[in-house]
Amino acid sequence: MQSQLWQKAIQGSADPQRAEQYFEQFKAIADAAFLKKASAEHVHIIISVFSGSQTLSEQLLGNKECLSLLDPEKLKLPSQKQVLRRDVSNLLKPLMAARDYSGSFAQLRQFKQLEMLRIGGRDLARLSYLPDVVRDISNIADVSLEALLQICWQQFTDKFGIPYHRDAAERWQPTEFCVLGMGKLGGHELNYSSDVDVLFVYRDEGHVFKIAPRKNEPPGKGMANHQFFNRLSEAFIAEVGRMTSDGFLFRIDLRLRPEGVAGPLSRSLDSYENYYAQWGQTWERMMLIKTRCVAGDEELASEFLEMVQPFRYPRSLSERVLRDISAMKQRIENEVVKAGELERNVKLGHGGIREIEFVAQTQQLLHAGRTPFLQGAQTLPTLDKLVQYKLLAKRDAQSLTAAYIFLRDVEHRLQMESNQQTHTIPTERKARERLAKLMGFASLPEFEAAKKEHSNNVRAIYDKFLRSDESHGTSSLPSDFRDEPTWTKLLTGHAFRDPAKALRLIREFVEGPGFVHVSSRTSELARELLPKFFGLCPNSPFKPADSKYGDLSDPDRVLARLDSFITAYGTRAMLYDLWTSNPSLFQLLLLLFDRSEFLAEVAIRTPDLVDELELSGRLRRSKTAEETLRDLRYGLEDPDQKAWLRKYHQAEFMRIGLRDILGLADFEQNLFELSALADACLQYALEVVMRKNKVKAAPFAIIAMGKLGGNEITYGSDLDILFVADSKTKNLPALQKLAAEVMETLSQRTEHGATFETDARLRPDGAKGLLVNTLKAYEDYYRNRAQLWEIQSLTRIRPVAGNAAIGDAFKNLATELTNFQKPSRPLLSHTELWKQQIAKMRLRIEKERTPAGKDHLAIKTGSGGLIDAEFMAQTFCLEHGWLEPNTMRALMRAREDNVLNEKDSEQLISNYRELRRIEGILRRWSYEGETELPNDAEPLYRVAVRCGYKDAEAFMAAQERFRKAIREIYKKVLPS
Repeated sequence: MQSQLWQKAIQGSADPQRAEQYFEQFKAIADAAFLKKASAEHVHIIISVFSGSQTLSEQLLGNKECLSLLDPEKLKLPSQKQVLRRDVSNLLKPLMAARDYSGSFAQLRQFKQLEMLRIGGRDLARLSYLPDVVRDISNIADVSLEALLQICWQQFTDKFGIPYHRDAAERWQPTEFCVLGMGKLGGHELNYSSDVDVLFVYRDEGHVFKIAPRKNEPPGKGMANHQFFNRLSEAFIAEVGRMTSDGFLFRIDLRLRPEGVAGPLSRSLDSYENYYAQWGQTWERMMLIKTRCVAGDEELASEFLEMVQPFRYPRSLSERVLRDISAMKQRIENEVVKAGELERNVKLGHGGIREIEFVAQTQQLLHAGRTPFLQGAQTLPTLDKLVQYKLLAKRDAQSLTAAYIFLRDVEHRLQMESNQQTHTIPTERKARERLAKLMGFASLPEFEAAKKEHSNNVRAIYDKFLRSDESHGTSSLPSDFRDEPTWTKLLTGHAFRDPAKALRLIREFVEGPGFVHVSSRTSELARELLPKFFGLCPNSPFKPADSKYGDLSDPDRVLARLDSFITAYGTRAMLYDLWTSNPSLFQLLLLLFDRSEFLAEVAIRTPDLVDELELSGRLRRSKTAEETLRDLRYGLEDPDQKAWLRKYHQAEFMRIGLRDILGLADFEQNLFELSALADACLQYALEVVMRKNKVKAAPFAIIAMGKLGGNEITYGSDLDILFVADSKTKNLPALQKLAAEVMETLSQRTEHGATFETDARLRPDGAKGLLVNTLKAYEDYYRNRAQLWEIQSLTRIRPVAGNAAIGDAFKNLATELTNFQKPSRPLLSHTELWKQQIAKMRLRIEKERTPAGKDHLAIKTGSGGLIDAEFMAQTFCLEHGWLEPNTMRALMRAREDNVLNEKDSEQLISNYRELRRIEGILRRWSYEGETELPNDAEPLYRVAVRCGYKDAEAFMAAQERFRKAIREIYKKVLPS
């Protein structure tokens, strides 16, 4: 009989085949007694989960303890927020007391996953109604975010102290902080896969103190409040979205903050007030309607809401807002919703959820400032209020309410399937039939008829309230593109070399190519963007007084690249809107197109990449090798490891390059970040190869040499490496294959390119030697056969991957061999004349690798070039027994240890730094190992401008000074 109960539930479910499959797995883990005694209601709940959600089914099967959550008695009522808060508090209290923050975060994620199973079970079994479901999910978010902030706050205040600000009486007061929820979170209307849209607010500027400050105590050396709260916000964001084995809390979105991704993560109350007063837009008014406190200081949140009240609920507002909102919706339909999905996208399509929300919010914008009763963050109660004030017909409100519940229910069924952020009804008939059954319909035609009726009703009502209209803008630029003489004069004055071609491209930028229809709104936006473009050109009257960036070196090329990017992006209107709202993003792209040819090509091939990096806030992060490796390991399950590694490398390389271009990382930091990426890729490639070959422990160490050894690789650098095995290793042939596979994993060209070129030719006997050899073999070679240049190369080694013990042993060996102050015998290459040998080697490089007559262009190999400084650094290391692979740090140590006097040290370091910067700018452009400046006038001019000089003459004079100064010191260190 009991078996029949289960089978009846399975056959009556929305997807009997799937329910049967999951039930067979369930029988293997469930108690036999439960299978026999489970009530019909309990059976119905479990089978509803199996047929309705793969994600929840797998969660249930993965942990049979979850079964208790689906007890019918526990699902009769939704959980109360205060009960959830108490449960979380009890879970976290002992962990917080022990300062176990990682454990606290993990416990919070587990709590969230379990609660979502409980909510999903109630929902799929139809034990709850949509308003209960969305409030239940929103309560989970509130409690989770509240607890997360408490963990982060304790973590940060323990480490840094407490932020304070001065009150009106100049007394120090603890500075409050809060997290505001917006959108569906703000409206208590979250769905199963919603982003949580948030703002971070602190009361005032001030400083952090370890001990509570007295009234007149100065700020001291503690960090400023804005630094503290931005770092706190970064930590909060990271933990909310962090994917772990325990799952993640929520997708989080910060793009609704003032200035979007260009703005700080957190702001003071005054800063928010100034922004909204001066820069607030229509969409931001709508966003603030659905804003409330979700974590932190509620009094501060109340002050924020009171402060923005006149902006979000103005007492009077032009009905032009209707045109703005209508245009916004039209752009969503044109640019965001994919072709063929307008009738299937229940959120953004025709007659979708967004149209219902827009109807409610437009009426609030127009009337709630004068009628406070209309104010509120939730959609359904707002519709009822509009009826009471005769701003919406009762019948229309009923239609919108029914449609909202229906469409949100559909949205939930779509998202619960695989925990994906989707709003589109599938095209496959089987999937639609399953959806229809989940919605309670006997057949697909009945479901589709109901959906069509709801959408038609919504669209008809939406059209009553919102009419699309076109707006017109103005521009300080010539209005008529047929006025060629005026445009030619303007373009020539902005350093365009081919004004006729530039005018054609600018006209297409504004009006679109002939085969693409561009709205007047899009043309307006384009005209607003043009002065920002011209403002980066030389001698431009549009240049902002506070411009942080130099001129474009080649406006013609930048314009052509911009045209290619827009074509690749494909959604001109949305792109221009994005750039107008985030001018820093537009400026970033222009600088990218001017500063790096190879990064520009990457951006055009993957046009969403730059947006994603800028809008996500990841450009502000400096990542270590360990952090990068942790990110890489998220892709360990990817079936195509080479593709995963190359895609990650491409995105990370772009991020590092953009940080360089924007000046968010100086050139030394840039070298460190590129080297950290290389370190992580080497270790990850080794792990991939070991996993593939079922090798448990790393059988060798990977030793970095050259620029990688010094943590100073630049764009396009090869990775010089050695593979070193333990002296007792017997099976060297097998290790050759593993090492070759590591190199191939990184360097092989695929459709996604390569990561880094690897080069192991610095090993003993070069390309003829074993790719992997034992530590003893290396020692024998270096002591008895190696030439001086090979010992010199050991001054720049660094273990970067693989077996750490072997790496440390090789490092100790290198330390011995390169200590010419106390030579470790035998050492064939060490003679009394070793310095003269190095000087001869340098002279040979200068003569043989510098093209005849081009010494003045050879910034690396020529007289006073980079190699002068590198040879000096390596000579200091040999002479004084330092193992310092980084050139700059070796030169600094020479100053600190008085090997060079202060004047010579400053002259050497400052001029070497300038040459390295020029080399980095050259290589950032082409991704090639350029060692010479261009010989032709135009390319040389462009290099000069990229390096911050007005013209080539000033640039060449400067680099000549740098090199002359370096050569002067070189002659003192290594006389010929």
